[in-house]
Amino acid sequence: MPTVNFKTNGKWSGCMRMDAAIRQFQVTFDEPPSLGGEDTAPNPVEVLLSSLLGCLGIVTCIVAGERGYALEGVEIDVEGGLDPRGFMGQDSDVRSGLSTVRYTVKIKGDLDAKELDDFCREVERRCPVSDTMKNGTSVEGQFVMV
Repeated sequence: MPTVNFKTNGKWSGCMRMDAAIRQFQVTFDEPPSLGGEDTAPNPVEVLLSSLLGCLGIVTCIVAGERGYALEGVEIDVEGGLDPRGFMGQDSDVRSGLSTVRYTVKIKGDLDAKELDDFCREVERRCPVSDTMKNGTSVEGQFVMV
């Protein structure tokens, strides 16, 4: 199967606000006042964590369907730790990104311990966002004057 490319583009809508276009959808990013924003939208890190949440949930649904598991519900909590001194330019020795990401997937259904363990391993193996975060995906970019 050929590679599928995903795309987005965006523009400033204020110094700390960005509006991104993703297919026919609009996503706005902002920062809380403590980080210089107006708190009108989630920040990019929160959206990244939400992307992991969404991906885990979708892959959970796919794998459950493939295995014939009739799940009654799924709830996911995701959190990440970040020291803002890195991206705020206050300490060049501090990493700019998340240092930790933790999640809990709560499944309501009727799986025994072995089924749950095998199921969770398969979901984790197949989640593209988790894979991207865990495996040091190459990120390349450029800045150009227009």
